[in-house]
This record gives sequence, structure tokens and C-alpha cells, in this order.
Amino acid sequence: MAFDSTVMAAVVAELNQRLLGGRISKIYQPEPDELALICHAGGENYRLLLSANPRHARLHLTRIEKRNPPSPPMFCMLMRKYVEGGRITEIAQAGRDRICRIAIRAADELGNPVTYLLVTEVMGKHSNIVLINPQGRIVDAIRRVTEEVNRYRELLPGLPYVPPPPTGKLDPATLTASDLTGTAPAPAGRTSADLTGTAPTPGTVAGTDLPPPDPDLPAWQVLLDRVDGLGPLLAREAVFRTGSPAEAPLRSVDPAALAEAVRELVALAGIRPNCWEGPAPGSTVLTSPRLLYATDGRLKDFHVLDIRHWPGPVETGFDSVSACLDAYFGRRAEEEHFRSLRGSLTKLVRDEIARVRKKHRAQQDSLATAEAAETYRIQGELITAHLWQISKGMTEVRVENYYDPDGGEIAIPLDPALSPAENAQAYYRRYQKARSGLAAIQEQLAKSAAELAYLEQVEVALEQAESLPDLEEIRRELTAEGYLKGRAERGAEAGRRRPAGEGKEQRAQPPITLRSSDGLEIWVGRNNRQNDYLTLKLAAPQDLWFHTKEIPGSHVILRVPPGKEVPERSIHEAAALAAYHSKARQSSGVPVDYTARKHVRKPGGARPGMVIYDNQKTLWVTPDPALFPILRGGWSDGGQRTQPDDPDRSQGNRKSD
Repeated sequence: MAFDSTVMAAVVAELNQRLLGGRISKIYQPEPDELALICHAGGENYRLLLSANPRHARLHLTRIEKRNPPSPPMFCMLMRKYVEGGRITEIAQAGRDRICRIAIRAADELGNPVTYLLVTEVMGKHSNIVLINPQGRIVDAIRRVTEEVNRYRELLPGLPYVPPPPTGKLDPATLTASDLTGTAPAPAGRTSADLTGTAPTPGTVAGTDLPPPDPDLPAWQVLLDRVDGLGPLLAREAVFRTGSPAEAPLRSVDPAALAEAVRELVALAGIRPNCWEGPAPGSTVLTSPRLLYATDGRLKDFHVLDIRHWPGPVETGFDSVSACLDAYFGRRAEEEHFRSLRGSLTKLVRDEIARVRKKHRAQQDSLATAEAAETYRIQGELITAHLWQISKGMTEVRVENYYDPDGGEIAIPLDPALSPAENAQAYYRRYQKARSGLAAIQEQLAKSAAELAYLEQVEVALEQAESLPDLEEIRRELTAEGYLKGRAERGAEAGRRRPAGEGKEQRAQPPITLRSSDGLEIWVGRNNRQNDYLTLKLAAPQDLWFHTKEIPGSHVILRVPPGKEVPERSIHEAAALAAYHSKARQSSGVPVDYTARKHVRKPGGARPGMVIYDNQKTLWVTPDPALFPILRGGWSDGGQRTQPDDPDRSQGNRKSD
């Protein structure tokens, strides 16, 4: 990730500007690996976020408020006990590491002033937040580390705090060309600061010389392996600033120009190698926070320096580093929540589809058995007609089949424990049982088929959902239908009609609105409940309704002004949209039925999105954006409407299901 030492330096500089001297008024722990400190400084309240999340570890001011757990975790209670109400006296970065130390002046149990250190270590899966007492011992860590996990460095209450081991890499501020081409001595190690906040005690780390780098390796990889404080993004930027491509091999890059580019980039952040010293005297932290997007528009990265080699779009204009980080991680959190919610809902729906299919197969077997009822009657009558040649103990009898036009024989299995008459009665009973269950089985089979069609429709909506509101609507739909409650409750609610007004929240997320090449409006539903709202509430009787034939997909409405003839091109575009927003998106020659909206109706008790129709015509289309440019918009709205504005469509507005 791009949260390298330069980003940490920029964050520390901003925190010094805004929080130094401020008082910590509240402390929360909304996530197991995350702290939120409410700080009052300069007449304003700030929310300082400290995260030790293995994938999103960071430190910055935030405006995002998360829900706190009902009872505070142990680490949160310890923080409140020792530093809540304290004042921030120092904020500094530990050398070129992604480590920030915040000195907090508080009072001990006797009211005497003491200084605690709150250390945030941004180190990927090893990230942590540690509270250290004035004696340099650990009060606690948000993620405790035992000897079994790390022999070098335990993070447990009562133990002395040991900084992370030195990287053994070169100092970027003094980097030379020979460092990148030949053998260079191991650099001076990390300095160890007095944990009481006094001047640090410099130290060195013994080590062997660095071996010469492989000239065929990418130059940025060599920088990453040999130079302290650089991330992949900044290493590529240094290579690019030499005039070479960012991925150029070391042999094709001027080592002197590369070393100079590294020194310039590090100087922009004003980092000094010793903790508590802050930026170099007279230096200015020159930040230009920005979000970096891939060429397809997806958010990919961020940084605080001008990244000139980035090939995709760049978003700037943030008034602070924290605002940029807040936007980046906020969107990342939404993306992760989107993926997590879609994954859980998809698993639920697919499990339900498997369950219904299994039940459907069993019902088909029962139906086949029930449909064999006539055979049981014939066998019973043939046994009765041939009682004279059957005796108890026989397992089978072959008799002439009077019901066979060809006059052939039939072998009838017998129960040897029953008399001939009892065997005949047994077949009559099987006949009556099969006949009586046939209607019930057919009814259950129809319900299972309808439920399977509904769930497959939901599965398609989940596959094509592209935003959290889309998923939330599907989740509400599944909750309303009982799939997110419990099997017993779902059984009681299956097939029920929703009470009037239950779908009102649908108006907050209207269907997609597009324009055909002829200027006609086309609506596309995002999910089953939207499909109902679109077809049964918004569409007028003369509008055209489209849906893939016997394939799960969205309802599509082509709005037709009264008395106007619909162009064939618009009809084909609406059909292509119906095919595109269906399970057959990747297929060719997809059959799409269309008919006037007045010929579409919803049966009583039908599930959301389930309708019947007649007077339809069928088109076969291939949902290819090259053939139909209207598909290139995907799910992106070309303008949204919540209700028709044509007064002639009032009848369509009032129509309900």
C-alpha cells in the first residue's frame, strides 16, 4: 500500500499543526483493531483515527463516525483510565519508519503529572497500537504479541517496549550512485528514543555489506530492497523522474540521476532519521494529496506527493492529507462491505436454490409415482379376475392383460404374506393413495418451480448489482420474503403478499433511465422489487414491456407516448437491454418477449418480480455493446425519474398490483 514513510511524515506534520497541545476528551474502540480519539484543540474537536488493521493500517484525522460496541473493549477501558483527559505534548515519526509516537501528558492516581506514549505501528500484518507508561513498559497493546508469534519482540503488559528491528537499508537522504551500483556498507541503525520523552540515545546496528544489485532487476525493485522508507509507488516515481520508464531495469537507468531523484522526493517530506526531531530545520513538508484511479475508473491508490508516472486519472483538490486518506479508506471500506454483503447474500441465495432444486426433484419423483395410479388399479382388477390361479405365498403371477389391445400378458408382483384377495386390495389402496396425493403434489411442484424462478431472478440481480444501495434493496427483499429470518418463519411467509406500503422505500432508489436512439425513455429494474414498482406502478398501459423468455432477468419498459408508433430500432434496443440485464448477458441469440404493459399482470400471492403476460412477440438479440451502443452505459444511470410527469399517464400511476 502507499502508506509509506513520506505519507506518515505528512500526517505527522498535519497532526502537529492541529492537535499539539490539545486535550483528549473521549476515547472509543469501534473495531477490534481500531481506536478513535476525540481531541479538543484550537477551539475545535477532531477525531483522530488509529488503525492496526492488517490490510488498512493507518493514522489520520477522520470525519467518519462508526457505531461503537455496547460495552468498550479492555484496551479502550485502559486507554480511558490512563490518558483520557490528557494533553498531547509531542507527535513525531520514528525515523523513516511508518511509526508515530504521541506523547500524552496526564495525571497518575495521585494526581502527579506523567507522560505516556501512544505508539502506532503501521507495518502491514504486524501493525499495532501500543500504550507505554513513563517507565518504558507496555501498559497494553491492541494486538498482543507472544513469544510464540515473535521471539524478538513480545508485546505484552508489563514488558519493556522494544522498537521493531532495524531494516538495515540505506538512508535515502544520503543515497549515492555507488550505493545503487556497487557494494555499500550497512547503514547506521534506528535510533532508540527515551520513552519518557527525553532526547533519544543514538545507536547503530552492525551488519554486513549489501551485495551488488542485479542490473536486470527493475530499478524500482532495487530501490525498494535497498533504500529505507520507500514504498513501491514512490520507488517507481523516482525511476520515472530520471527520464526512464517506471518499470525500466536498473542497467538502463542513470544511477546518479536515480539517487538524486530519491533524495529530492524524501526532502519534500522533510523527514529526519531521528525520532522526536520532527522536520529538518527550515524545511517544509510539501504535500499534494491525491487519489489515483486505474484507467477503467476504479480507485487504486493514493499519495501525498505529485506522482507523475501514474497512467490513470488523478483526483486532487483535497484541503488536507487526512481528507484524502479519509476519502480513500472510506471508499475502500464501502467496497469491502459491498463485496462482503454480496458474497453473503449470494451464498444464501445459492444455498436456497440448491435446497429448492433438491425438493423439486423429489416432488417430480413423487409426481411420477402418483401418475402411475392407473397402473395400480389395473393390476388390482387383474388380480381379482384371476384369483382362482393365485395362491398365498406366490411372489409373482403372470396373467392375460385384458386392457392390452394386443392381448399380451403382464407380470404382477405379489406379497407372499398376503392372500390373493389381500394382494388385490393392497393394489387398490395404492391406487387411491396415489390419486388423492396427485393434486397436492402438482400444487407443491408449481410452488417449488415458482420459488426456484424467483431465487434465480434474485441471483441475477446480485450478480449485476454495482452499488451498496442495490444490495441493500435486495437484502430488504430477502428479509421481507423470510429468507434472512429462519426456516420456520420462511415457511409460514412463503408466497405471501406484501402489505400495502411495504415497498415505499423503493422510491429512494429508482430504476435506471436511459434514452433510445429515437429519444424514447427506457426503464430497467435493478432487482425484483424494483421490477414490480417499475412495471406495475410507473408504466402506462400503452408502454412496451420486455423480458427474456424463460430466463431470469430485469423488467424493461419502453415508454410509448399515446398515439405514437414505436420505431423498430428502439424496440431492438430495449430488447438488447433486457438480454443484457439477464442471466444470458454473455450469450448470443437471446430470446426476448415483449408486449404492451396492459397485458402484464401479477397473480395473487406471487413473489416480487413474478408476473404473467400474454399477446407477446419474441425477438432474438445478441447483447453486444458493439451492436447496441446503449449497452455501454451498463448500470450507470443516464438520468433518474421517480414517477412519470406526463398527465396522460395518470392511469398508469394509479395502477397497483
